[in-house]
Amino acid sequence: MTPLTREVVGAPPPSVAKYAWLKSVLVEHIDRDLAPGDPVPSERELADGLDISRMTARRALSELVDEGRIRRVPGRGSFVNEPTIRLPIQLTSFTHDMQQRGYSSGARTLDGGLLPADDWLSSVLDVPRGHPVLRIVRLRTADGQPVALERVHLNADVVPGLADVDLTDRSLYSVLAERYSIVFDGGRQIITARLVDPGDAVHLDLPEGSPVLHLVRTSTWRGRLLEYTVSAYRGDRYELSSAL
Repeated sequence: MTPLTREVVGAPPPSVAKYAWLKSVLVEHIDRDLAPGDPVPSERELADGLDISRMTARRALSELVDEGRIRRVPGRGSFVNEPTIRLPIQLTSFTHDMQQRGYSSGARTLDGGLLPADDWLSSVLDVPRGHPVLRIVRLRTADGQPVALERVHLNADVVPGLADVDLTDRSLYSVLAERYSIVFDGGRQIITARLVDPGDAVHLDLPEGSPVLHLVRTSTWRGRLLEYTVSAYRGDRYELSSAL
């Protein structure tokens, strides 16, 4: 199989972020040349062959993992996943979602505060490295029972003072709308099935190795990317539905 090199795929257009260009290259490579179970080039192979940084390669591969196109096997590498069926899911807040299902929603903040964006947060929130990011980790409940663990990251520039707001049993989206006039007008949500992380299992009251729904959400406001959230939902208490 022909390796991915600059001679084969060309150089990224100046107007396109390198990770986005690489992701499109990999998607085309997977669709055209690979079958489920085939190995995907590693970070090092991509960096060496395409003259890009390993951070760029890592972000492109991570997005493909989040989208379910590839899977990582520790100690072995990344492999093409079986095709998945995608259904459109509306972006809504947890509070609204629970109300629609007839449950009383709750929230408890476990951790949070301001931190400087590392390479990963810089790339996913499209901010400079070191830019202030607000991180909020919350346990979400339905009728008092743990349902989800949310790790929210927000561009701190547009939400001054939010770190000091008590979000207990409150909808974050409602606070953003009422306090900052921010109502997300676009975004993307990727949902995959995973096994619960050991630390998350404790908060979600799950045995280790239990299935969870892994949600990765990015949300925009007026064309600007403001939110990056990773959530784990209990697989035994939460289902997804979509009107056809």
